[in-house]
Amino acid sequence: MDVRLTDIVMQFPGTRALDGVGATFRTDEVHGLIGENGAGKSTLVNILGGSLQPTSGQLAIGGKPVRLASPHDALVQGIAHVSQEGSLVSGLNGAENIMLGFEPRLAGVVIRKGALMRQADELMRRWFPRVEIDLARPVADLPMADRKVIEIVRALRGSPSLVILDEPTATLPAREKEQLWQIIRMLPERGVGVVLISHFLSEIKALSDRITVLRDGRHICTEPADALSEEQLVELMLRRSGGAGLRAASPDRAAEGDVVLEVRDWHAGHVHVPDFKLHAGEIVGLIGLTGAGHFGFARSLHNPVGVRCAALSVAGQSVRPGPPRHMQAAGVALVPDHRMEYALIGEWTLRENLAMVHPQHGTLGAGVLSPRREELEARRVMSLLNVKAYSSRQTLRELSGGNKQKISIGKWLYGAADRYRVMIFIEPTEGVDIGAKSEIYAEMRRLAAQGVGILIASSDLLEIESVAHRVVPFVRQRPGPQIAARDFSESQFITAISGVAA
Repeated sequence: MDVRLTDIVMQFPGTRALDGVGATFRTDEVHGLIGENGAGKSTLVNILGGSLQPTSGQLAIGGKPVRLASPHDALVQGIAHVSQEGSLVSGLNGAENIMLGFEPRLAGVVIRKGALMRQADELMRRWFPRVEIDLARPVADLPMADRKVIEIVRALRGSPSLVILDEPTATLPAREKEQLWQIIRMLPERGVGVVLISHFLSEIKALSDRITVLRDGRHICTEPADALSEEQLVELMLRRSGGAGLRAASPDRAAEGDVVLEVRDWHAGHVHVPDFKLHAGEIVGLIGLTGAGHFGFARSLHNPVGVRCAALSVAGQSVRPGPPRHMQAAGVALVPDHRMEYALIGEWTLRENLAMVHPQHGTLGAGVLSPRREELEARRVMSLLNVKAYSSRQTLRELSGGNKQKISIGKWLYGAADRYRVMIFIEPTEGVDIGAKSEIYAEMRRLAAQGVGILIASSDLLEIESVAHRVVPFVRQRPGPQIAARDFSESQFITAISGVAA
């Protein structure tokens, strides 16, 4: 039985995520699906798994057109999806998650817990005979690797015809990874096809029978895996539009100033950074594929609760890892991704959002609010960042994405003077148009020129190429050899983060 996608278009407001994509997935093969971040892979498999319905195009199973209105519809048709984000219920234990929706019941009502545990254990031994997991423990208490194994076993529970595995080994240690490789290889022999998404090209090459490459929402090619080298896959994944102009704008190496941030033997969850230094006036890019650890490292610098390290210093002063307020007081600021979730409040005015980090600047002392002081400072920051709004009293939700992002940056500049020596940006131009991107990059360069150390974690490689002085690529939660500005190229970046030997 084949699953065929024909001329699939997925249009979101302002973005065409898929543009006439076609692909055929067979039940007798492992089919690798690769592409850069934003190439359309997740959108395609979400359509295949029933989580999204395409704007146009056709999906056929065994030659019969079908419409998958939900993940349940996909399961009924024999398609199971193990997502990258995970979908386990944290309050349930491992066995309950494996059997969720298929619990053995007495008289159709009361769950037979003993039978449930036995059936879950049998499934675990069938698929992962060498893995020991306490299925009686809540999954929230289990390591990430064990959670991934449980999710995969649950997907295999109903003997589907096609299983989508989205970055299945990103968080798995070597023992479980090798076990999963064995399972993936033998699934087609049992009539279960696999759609495998992985940023580890060596994994894609080792496991796939055929490989499909997407770029900018378009189908580039589908070829036998043994016909393509890892280097050729890198070339096929590259984006060609607009790259030359951004590379031409790549800055020269910054003059090396004082060290404003230094960490040694930094352990944040699975992320381990032996040593890292950021200098005043320097813009350093952190890049990596999904789960590589670059985002986790950047976030942990602003919220290092639970971090273990040999040393942490900011502007030459030793700092004990602590909560965000502690790190802010030490001189570390964070402009996070997903601004409407983590940084801004849509129903507040621009002035209120700008003042949320340093509200004391708008007071006359003793907590007495001065609307005039607030207004003057809000106007100053809005002018500095060229925020397009008719008033600081305008509600934030009325602004465009680019202007919202400027407010997210501006709240660290409001009433701050020279307080921050380190500014961390995560996906700084997420959902921002070209004009606003240019202005945000200019602000980063202005801050760097004033002696601020800038750290940028971004999935946009052209963005990193255009603003960074050097780049640190992450692979498997570890930093790799840094890349100097003179060596910047999209090909070099992808090679470094894919783990392909240069």
